[in-house]
Amino acid sequence: MQPVEIKNKRVTILGAERSGLGAAKLLAQHGAKLLVSENDALKFTAEKRELLASLNAKFEFGYHSDDVFDADFIVVSPGIPENAEIMEKLRAKQIPMYSEVEVASWFINEPIIAVTGSNGKTTTVNLIHHVLKSCGINSFLGGNVGQAISEVILARQSAQVEQAVFVLEVSSFQLDHVEKFHPNIALILNLSPDHLDRYDSAEAYYASKYRIWDNLDSGDVVGYNVDDERLEKVRKPAAQILGFGTTDSQHLFAARRDDQLGILQNGIFQPVLPVAELPIPGPHNVSNALACITAVSQFVSDGTKIGAALKTFTPVPHRIEYVDTIKGIRFYNDSKATNVASTAVAIQSFSEPEWVILGGKDKGGEFYTLAMALARHARKVLLVGKAAPIIARQLDGVVEMETVGTIDNAIDYALQYGHAGDVVLLSPGCASFDQFDNYEKRGEFFISIVKQRKEQLAP
Repeated sequence: MQPVEIKNKRVTILGAERSGLGAAKLLAQHGAKLLVSENDALKFTAEKRELLASLNAKFEFGYHSDDVFDADFIVVSPGIPENAEIMEKLRAKQIPMYSEVEVASWFINEPIIAVTGSNGKTTTVNLIHHVLKSCGINSFLGGNVGQAISEVILARQSAQVEQAVFVLEVSSFQLDHVEKFHPNIALILNLSPDHLDRYDSAEAYYASKYRIWDNLDSGDVVGYNVDDERLEKVRKPAAQILGFGTTDSQHLFAARRDDQLGILQNGIFQPVLPVAELPIPGPHNVSNALACITAVSQFVSDGTKIGAALKTFTPVPHRIEYVDTIKGIRFYNDSKATNVASTAVAIQSFSEPEWVILGGKDKGGEFYTLAMALARHARKVLLVGKAAPIIARQLDGVVEMETVGTIDNAIDYALQYGHAGDVVLLSPGCASFDQFDNYEKRGEFFISIVKQRKEQLAP
C-alpha cells in the first residue's frame, strides 16, 4: 500500500506532539532517517528527547533549520497552519507534504472506518468502536481522538488477534494533506462554519472535509447525514451511498421512525433500538447513533445485536458530561464544544436556567447565532479567555454577560449568584489554546475546580 519505499528515506516531521511523535515511532520502525523539527522550544521535554534519541532521530526545538528541506517528504502536524512561513517555504521547494493520517494509512491492510464532520466525531467513533467490540469484532480506535493513528498501528502489530477494523476520527487539518488515504467506509456527520482562523472561508473548510471521499470507489461506502442540507446537495463519489437521518432521501439507510432507530431496506423499516433506550440524550446523539448503525451494519447483519450494544455505551468525557452538584447547582463539562454549532446543541440540552461559560481562543466563530438559544435558556453568560470581547460584542443586548477571565472565576461567580436547580455549563465554543494545551486539559481543570469547591463548601 505504500506509495514510496520507507527504508533509508529522509523524512522530516514538523511538530513534536502526539501525531508527530507517533509518526516518528512508526517510520523509525520501517527504517526511515528522521529529523523532528519543533518550532516551540517549550515542547522540548526530557521525555521527548529520550524518545527521539532511542529512535536514532535527529531533532531540533525552538526553530526550523535548513535541514528541514533535506527530505524526501515531510510529515506535517495538524497544528501547523497553512500560512506558516515554513509551509510556504516547503511549497516553494515542492517537497511532498503528508499528514500523519496519510502516512499511517500506508501501513493499514485492514478495513478502515473514517469519520469526519464539524460536530459529533468523537462520540460517533467511540460508538462505532464500542458496538464493534461488543459484537465480537476486533476494533482499534485512533486519529483525532485518543491515540495517533501511528500509535494505534503499533499497538495492532503487537496484538494477538485476527482480522480487525480501524476506526479513525479525522479532522479537516488532517485531511488537508492526504493523497492516497482510502477508507472503506467514510462518514461525514454534518457541516457548519468552523476554523475560520485557519481557512479563508467556510467553503474552503468544507472542501477539506470532502477530501475524505477523494479516493473512494464502487467497493466502498459513503455515509452522510441527509438532514444536513449542505451534505444532501453535495455530489457524492462513485461508491455505495448510505444516508442516515430523520428526513426522507433516496439514499436513506439508517433512520428514525417515531420512537425507534432502525434500518431501511427495500422499503421495510427494521427497528434496532428505541430512542428512549439510547444512553446519550439529545437529537444530535440520535444522529450520531444513526451514523454508527450505518457503519457497523457493514460488519454486523443482526440489528438486535447492534441495538443491545448501543444500550451499553458510556458517554464520552468532556461532552455534556455531568460533573457534580454543589448547593443544588449541577455542573456539566462540555469542553469538547470547540465551535459555536456544538455549543448551541449543548445549550438546548437543558430545560433549567443555565450559567453558560463561553470563551477561549476564537476561531472566527459566529457567536451571534447563539442568540436565540441563550435568550431562552441562559440566566447569564460568563466570558473567559481571549475571545471574551469578541463574544461580548456579538451578543450585546441579547443576554446578560459578565467577563470573569478564567474558568475558576466563572465557577465561583455561578456559586455566588446561582440558585438551587440551576445548571452551570462549560461549553466554550472556542479552542482552548489561549489558556490550555487542549480541550481535555480545559475540561479536567473545570472538573478539578468543581470538586475542589465542593470539598471547600462541605459542612
